[in-house]
Amino acid sequence: MGDGSPAGIHEPFTIEENISQLNAIDKSAVQLMNHAATALSSLTTPSPGSPAAAAERRNGADVDAHAAKVAFTGSTDAFLTALHNIDVRMKRQIMALEEAGIVDLNSASRADPNAPSRASLRPNGLGAVGSLDVGWLNSRSTKVERDMEAELWDKAKKLLESLRNEQ
Repeated sequence: MGDGSPAGIHEPFTIEENISQLNAIDKSAVQLMNHAATALSSLTTPSPGSPAAAAERRNGADVDAHAAKVAFTGSTDAFLTALHNIDVRMKRQIMALEEAGIVDLNSASRADPNAPSRASLRPNGLGAVGSLDVGWLNSRSTKVERDMEAELWDKAKKLLESLRNEQ
């Protein structure tokens, strides 16, 4: 606090700093996927025909459950840490967009949860449009499932017809 600025007041990030932070978030997302892949690979055993299985047979190594558990735990811890860091930085970016007036997430309702809400058809950024919760509405419908199932049956039918026509 020796820089002369009052406590609690922060300088907004510049455009360059925001872009740099978004780039860092992008790199963290790649690390997130690497951690997920490492965690998943620690749980899988190599298939009998894979090069990894052949190397293990040559070395006489059996699957070490303890080492796999340690690798999985380490990878999931790193995954959750990276996910938390991305979450915090994305929230900062959303606040920056709100400060710039690019998005409006109705900060008055977030500041005072007991304040009366005004009816609005604009999304609030939390999955609600007005007093309707879109997620709740979507969870009550099976239309998407039915449409997807019909699409999959249609693809299967076309595949079988193409196989029959090839013979």
